[in-house]
Amino acid sequence: MHYLLMCKSRASLRLSAMARYLAAPLLLLACGQPGGKTDAPQRTLPSAPDSLVLERSMCYGICPAYRLRLSNAGVIQFESRNPGDERRTATDTISTATLPSLVARARSFGFFELPGDIAADSILCHNRATDHPTAIVTIFTNGGSKRVEDYHGCFETAENDVLSPIARLRSFEVEIDSVLRSSRWVRPANRR
Repeated sequence: MHYLLMCKSRASLRLSAMARYLAAPLLLLACGQPGGKTDAPQRTLPSAPDSLVLERSMCYGICPAYRLRLSNAGVIQFESRNPGDERRTATDTISTATLPSLVARARSFGFFELPGDIAADSILCHNRATDHPTAIVTIFTNGGSKRVEDYHGCFETAENDVLSPIARLRSFEVEIDSVLRSSRWVRPANRR
């Protein structure tokens, strides 16, 4: 509180027109919150994309578990995470325009504003079922990374409806699989 009063009293000082012009930006900086913190939510700014990773986990049934990575060089890397099949990998290439296109799609539906863990958000995960798989999408850029963990047992209503933005996120997960053609490598998991 004392900090705010000090800032208000500084702002109310009578200065010449030239001094006000020069001092105003400094006062705004000085009166900001200590440590440069703001009330705005922190988010990773989507700069030049480096890579994108989609990971899918097993479920109670035969949901396949795998990791799919696309680099900015257009290299696709697939790793199976199914029990007994963990060593199976595959590599392919695709147009270098694919990664920027997928990141632009992510940007368009608000991926960078989503919480890191959908299940931890009581609005997005109002109703929760068990034994579903999880999909994790991570986008790496020059400015950092954004990771969103999407437990597919999360529903936004008591009627188990999936609305926006979860529906857009899940559509994006499917789009990644489709564009990178992961179906040529994905196999159902064997439950032992």
